[in-house]
Amino acid sequence: MRTWTTEDRPPAEQYPYWREVLCEAFTALDPVAEAVGRFESRVAIKDMLDVTVSDVRSRAQTVFRREREIRRNPSEYFFANLQLEGRCVVRQDGRETLIRPGDFYIVDTTRRYDLAFDDWRILCIRLPRHLLMPRLRAPREATAVRLHDDGALGTVAGSYMRSLLHCSEAIPLAAQQSMVDTLGNLLSIALGATVDTRERGREAVRQGLRESIDTYVATRIADPDLSVNAVAARFRISPRYLHKLFEDQGPSFSQRVLALRLERCRHDLLDPTQAGTPISRIADRWGFHELSSFCRVFQKRYGLSAGEFRRGGGGGVPG
Repeated sequence: MRTWTTEDRPPAEQYPYWREVLCEAFTALDPVAEAVGRFESRVAIKDMLDVTVSDVRSRAQTVFRREREIRRNPSEYFFANLQLEGRCVVRQDGRETLIRPGDFYIVDTTRRYDLAFDDWRILCIRLPRHLLMPRLRAPREATAVRLHDDGALGTVAGSYMRSLLHCSEAIPLAAQQSMVDTLGNLLSIALGATVDTRERGREAVRQGLRESIDTYVATRIADPDLSVNAVAARFRISPRYLHKLFEDQGPSFSQRVLALRLERCRHDLLDPTQAGTPISRIADRWGFHELSSFCRVFQKRYGLSAGEFRRGGGGGVPG
């Protein structure tokens, strides 16, 4: 991973250095800010074949790409930007769109655009233009369009973008190619894909939807209202389709939820800082509101009662 930061430079040098960083890390750009004093900014970039995935954090500014920047570096990319913190107004192709945390959009470097940021952090994915252009039904209508966590395609594409930020650069090249293709399919389908791309991208959408559901469930596993119906409603699919998504993936959806809750309980039972916490409270914390039911499924999974497991420190019991 390549990293640039202004924080190890004297305050007076931070903003000028940041202007150089944006051009070096992305393409020819003109960031304009009222730089007074410190200008803490950071870019961390990793490569996946010819795609770059960046975590970018900086202060309030407007980033311009005008005709002079295009002439200086006539690069052919799309940037897919997911807003993590702060707000942004993006302008391109006659559209002006307010972007809030959780929203994302694309811009095309072959035409002028500008991005007006508050203090901000974004996930920025730079894709070769040829990766996305053939998949979009109307490329000029796809820029500066707000996509968001809508429980449908916006959620799937956004979740997949986030997953690329956390994956290792050491994954095999074949796997990287598959991930890049999936990203192209998900973004184009969310933005308006050609008929051929929609047909070829069905499995990419299914896989992305499964991953989004897994992430959603993992972050809400303690919610007592987490259920098949609630998750299906969140992602705007039927309970029947939710079960179908996971039927060829091994454990059913309900079994995955149960296994994750049991794993969280197992972790707490082994945690020395939780030694004084009653088993019933640990069970309730992770969604088991009937102690007898928890005891039964815990013993079936681990071969010991929860009390025996805790006293034995989990020795010899698989995780």
